[in-house]
This record gives sequence, structure tokens and C-alpha cells, in this order.
Amino acid sequence: MSLETWLAFAAVSAAFLASPNRVTFAVMSQALARGPGSILATLPALALGVLFVSGITLLALARLLNTVPEILDPVRWLGPGFLLLVLIRLWRPHQGRAPLADNDNLPEKKPLRIMRHAFVLVAFDRWNYVFAAALLTQFLRSGASLPQEAATLVGIVLALALVAWIAAALGAQAIHRHMRRRIPRRVTSRRHDPVLIASASVTAGYRKLAA
Repeated sequence: MSLETWLAFAAVSAAFLASPNRVTFAVMSQALARGPGSILATLPALALGVLFVSGITLLALARLLNTVPEILDPVRWLGPGFLLLVLIRLWRPHQGRAPLADNDNLPEKKPLRIMRHAFVLVAFDRWNYVFAAALLTQFLRSGASLPQEAATLVGIVLALALVAWIAAALGAQAIHRHMRRRIPRRVTSRRHDPVLIASASVTAGYRKLAA
């Protein structure tokens, strides 16, 4: 695989990791409630979740590549359109968007529960598998070098994800203040709002864990 391909994969991955998403908002919510040091609990679990999703997806793709490779052709054709729609959806402004919640009602600090929730947030979201399949099929090709190339791609994603999550945790306060200044307090419609969905998911998850 050429250097241009690696750079293209890194650019696409970075664009999605820098977009507003549930995992980033979960990291920010923890940082707002516990401080930037909360990344010591969230990062290992999130990284494990990424490896879990990547491993399951790669095993499925490898099986398809070795048995019925022609099935992957439609995925390669539809993949770019799916990725573009997701990217537009993540960055599209919403009139009813509310500020990121402080999540001050989270339970007391329990690292193991925080780690479990962070892992579940990544590993049990079916859309993460769809996204991973759509992304990886654009760059992986069958051949003897498939395992090595797959490991490199996963390593690139994981390294970029760690950078993005650390930046989100360290900049959570500044981002929160910016959102409160720029986003109106009165919310007219909360449906399909990624900020509210992320905040509600994080809060609901911790309430269940605390129960």
C-alpha cells in the first residue's frame, strides 16, 4: 500500500474523529465532571473498544474476502456515499442544539464503572461496525499482506483517536464555554440532536450503573 493511500486513510479517519460524536461528548462530559484526569479511566476502555470493533470487523471482512470477494464490491461502491452522509450529518448545524450538559448528576467517582461504560459505548454500538466496514473496505485489498495492512490501519485509527480524545478532555472547559455563548438557551426542537443525545446517553448510562 502506497504512502498516498496511508495519508488518505489518515485524513479520512481524522475528519471523522474531529467531528462531534457520542464518544467525544462522553469524554468531554467526564472531563467536565471529574477534570481532565478522567482520561486515565476513559482512554484505556475506549481504546479497547476500538480494538474490539476493529477486530470483529476485520475478521468478518477477511472471511468475505477469502470466500466470496465479489460481495464486497457493492460495499466499496456504497461506502463512500455512506461515509459522506455521516460526515455531513455530524457537522450539520442544528437550530435546536443545546449546550453540552455539565452532567453534575453523575455518581461518585468509580473508575471501573466509568471504564465499563466507556467500553460499552464503543463496542456495543452497531453503527461503529457499519462505519468500520465502510471505511476499511475502501483501503483493504485481498492478498498476503492483508493482516499487516489491517494492523497498520487499525494502529493509525487508534493513534488518531487517542489524540482526539485527549484534546477533547483537555479542552472540555473551553469548548463548553464556547457552546454556552454561541448556542441559544431556549431549545425549540430536541429531536435528532447529537449533543443532547450524547449527553442523555452518558447520563442515562451512569444512572443505570449507579442503580
